[in-house]
Amino acid sequence: LWLSIGVVLSNFFGFIYWVLISKIVSVEIIGKAATIIGLNMLIISLLNLGIPTGAQRFMGFSYGRNDHVKLSEYFYTNMLFMFATSLLTGLFFILLGLASISILSLDFLSLIFLGILTIFGMGGGWSTVGQSFCNTVVKTEYVALSQLSSSLLRLVISLALVFAGYEFVGVMVGYVVASLVFSILQLLLPVRMLRSLRSRFSTSLSSLIDCVKAGMVSWLPNILSLFGQWLGVLGVYAFVGLAETGLFFIALTVTSIVVSFSQSILTLSFPMISGMVNGRKRMMSRVVRFSASVMMPITFFLIAYPHVIPMLLGGQYIASSELIRILSIGYILSPIILGYVYYAYAVDRYRDVLAVGLAGTIPRLILYPLMINWYGEMGAAIAFSTASPIQLLAVLVNASKINYKLHLRDHLKIIALPGVVSTLLVLLNVSWPIGFVTILLTSYILYARLGMITKDDLREVGEAVLSRKVLEKIYPHIRELLSLIYGT
Repeated sequence: LWLSIGVVLSNFFGFIYWVLISKIVSVEIIGKAATIIGLNMLIISLLNLGIPTGAQRFMGFSYGRNDHVKLSEYFYTNMLFMFATSLLTGLFFILLGLASISILSLDFLSLIFLGILTIFGMGGGWSTVGQSFCNTVVKTEYVALSQLSSSLLRLVISLALVFAGYEFVGVMVGYVVASLVFSILQLLLPVRMLRSLRSRFSTSLSSLIDCVKAGMVSWLPNILSLFGQWLGVLGVYAFVGLAETGLFFIALTVTSIVVSFSQSILTLSFPMISGMVNGRKRMMSRVVRFSASVMMPITFFLIAYPHVIPMLLGGQYIASSELIRILSIGYILSPIILGYVYYAYAVDRYRDVLAVGLAGTIPRLILYPLMINWYGEMGAAIAFSTASPIQLLAVLVNASKINYKLHLRDHLKIIALPGVVSTLLVLLNVSWPIGFVTILLTSYILYARLGMITKDDLREVGEAVLSRKVLEKIYPHIRELLSLIYGT
């Protein structure tokens, strides 16, 4: 529950951040910031070598056996190694900036900020070892509070500096402070807890080797996913310009934030699936259908009314409406794809994970330069979305080998209902507030009445995400609502 709260609040305040900032600064500044953030994400993902994932495995193994010496070794060794690689890489970019050596046409100040963000480990750096530690010792509330604190600080500091006239600097300093605060908080709790366990500072080369070996399995698929996403932003910057980069970045941010609320259900179910001995396929099937049912009405609202969020951002972002529509279409298949990826992880079919990742990344890498050169930022959105059906094909091939049923007919129904409703609303020229309520209410009620999402589905997914005890406390308060929806 705490992990879910952290994801939701972080994404919510991230959305509010860009709504407010986009009203004040120019789209060119957004594009410049997006380029730095994209480069930083790619650099950090290359540097981490999957260590946080491997560290969580071995720290959990040590903590469960009260081996606090090894727990300390795994934490300190991997934290220091990741910090050292981030520090050296970050200093390299800072030195380039000070020497006025340009990379990808980035100016002095941009290289300085890129170096600082790399040192602080924004977007998956050394702080993620501390986050893995918190997950290991079940201090997930600390992760959520750290995410909330850093998000609020970014919002307050950036707004204060932007209003003071430091537009680009204000946006970047907000990110710098947020990443520093999050990283420090994710360092302090593990150190404090290790001291309380009377475990001294210790390091070992074998601890690093263990975590690198275990983490490499997840490292390559994660890199492929990030490259497929951020190379679109960098491609628009390289081939078109800053303003178009800003538009594409805003469209990508809006769609990914909206979709992430439902995808967090799949993310949170992963530990549950991994720990099960029997019934994994049945549980994942229910989780995927539930996640898709939550996601599709919202996705089709973005497809039918893509101009709504750009209107909130300001007139200069109206041009991103079609980008939001195209990117939203590309996310329609994501519950099926992501559900199979998590199942493959859970049953140690790492080649399947890699195959699906490659099926998404390779087409994007091929299409980005061609489509961006022809159609600009619109081409980047088309290239991004084109990969989804290719990934689904890879899922179909691999799923058939292990008798994993995708239940495509059910998904077709889940997609068709909000698709038909949203199409009718657009043809009838219904205003977006009425359209939003109509799409959501009609879709969710029909999902329940037609038996696509049963009460058993809600119960089992609820137990997987919230636990049975929490669900029992919530149920009396929502019993009448469920009776109304299901007609019983």
